[in-house]
Amino acid sequence: MLFNSIPFLVFFTVVFVAHRLAPVRHRGGVLLAASMIFYGMWIPIYLLLFIAVLVVNYVLLRGMVRSGCPRRWLTASVVFSLGVLAYFKYAAFIVSSLLPVLEGFGFGPVEIPEILLPLGISFFTFQIIALVVDTYRGEVAVVRSFREYALFISFFPQLIAGPIVRGWQLLPQIREGGRVSPERDREGLWLISIGLGKKVLLADLLLAPFVDRVFAEPGFNTAPEHLVAMYSFAFQIYFDFSGYTDMARGLGKLLGFELPLNFREPYLSRNPAEFWRRWHITLSNWLRDYLYIPLGGNRRGTLRTQRNLLITMLLGGLWHGAAWNFVVWGGLHGVFLIVHRGWSGRHRESRDDMISWSDLPRVLVLFHVVCFAWIFFRAEDFDGAMAFLGRMLTGSYSQIWPWLQVIIVLVCMTAHALERLGRLRFADLLVSLRGGWGAVVEGTMLGMIAALVALFGSGGAEFIYFQF
Repeated sequence: MLFNSIPFLVFFTVVFVAHRLAPVRHRGGVLLAASMIFYGMWIPIYLLLFIAVLVVNYVLLRGMVRSGCPRRWLTASVVFSLGVLAYFKYAAFIVSSLLPVLEGFGFGPVEIPEILLPLGISFFTFQIIALVVDTYRGEVAVVRSFREYALFISFFPQLIAGPIVRGWQLLPQIREGGRVSPERDREGLWLISIGLGKKVLLADLLLAPFVDRVFAEPGFNTAPEHLVAMYSFAFQIYFDFSGYTDMARGLGKLLGFELPLNFREPYLSRNPAEFWRRWHITLSNWLRDYLYIPLGGNRRGTLRTQRNLLITMLLGGLWHGAAWNFVVWGGLHGVFLIVHRGWSGRHRESRDDMISWSDLPRVLVLFHVVCFAWIFFRAEDFDGAMAFLGRMLTGSYSQIWPWLQVIIVLVCMTAHALERLGRLRFADLLVSLRGGWGAVVEGTMLGMIAALVALFGSGGAEFIYFQF
């Protein structure tokens, strides 16, 4: 079920009412049952796989806690989780990449397995690994029961595409049953409205049709269309994914839970390091804490730091998709980070949340660099990315420009720039809307939610990150 659909609206209404009516001690059971139903409505047989993964990892976690040799249990849990992920997500990629070698040794023909990817497997695998590692390190209290563990992994607002939640962020809230309040309800409704607007109006209605048309036949359309499609996709994926996160956080608030912020206006970043502190924040933190730092981080000299950055980003790219174009996308960002690190070593870097007009040149340079890399992310394969680049870089720009789409991109750019002000003033806005005209505004907002779902819910597109 998509968040922007009528079936989900009905589903969540039932869950919301049941959650509010249940005693606090039983609310976790209500949410766990709802999460299992939510996952099972996709492909029922994969619900059994999901439950099996939960059971095995819970047993390994408990074994680690009770064992005198916890490292073995930790290793078993990580290997098992990554093994399941590798089989479902990377088996076909590995076989297809090895085909020339296998055929050269006389093995063939080799059939490439067709395996349907379990929904959300990349996200819940990382969440499972984070919890077992944090428990091993003593950074989070041991889970008390399988129900608590299962709800932590399967909490349906963030199960499919994050945010990737850490034990210290969500487990204490689960233990107290969540905290519902009128203020959280209002914040939740606002976040859902904002997320729906981003997803349905901007990503799906204004950006996706043009992007899909140009990327469907890379190299076929005009050079101006390719250029504008590159910028259009940059905003499509942002509004699609951040819209999902806004809705996930809003749904969490309605159920009494705080989910972490996952985006902070990434296209206003001044350098690659800042971009990854603002884009998909929970994944960036995961890669830093469980991959980059264990590899050695920046503690062993310049060359090893550069190696660690590149490995982290290459594997981060591969996490997004089992294809070479994703590896190239991750590799490009690794190179960007290495170049920036060499530059920032000689220049002081600001971490201030606010930007000034003097930052504009750096913001624009970084924005164009990131948009260039998105081509490899969006293309169907590496050859498609190269065909897209070939037309965009060598085609004629004297042809007619898609001016309507250019205007849409500029509107999206303006909306994105205004988001930072809205985020920083969000709490003040909610206070100012209490009572009086505020009730009218929020009533209108509820009507907008219903209208968007009714108009676009039946034919809404899946969120882009559902495929990962």
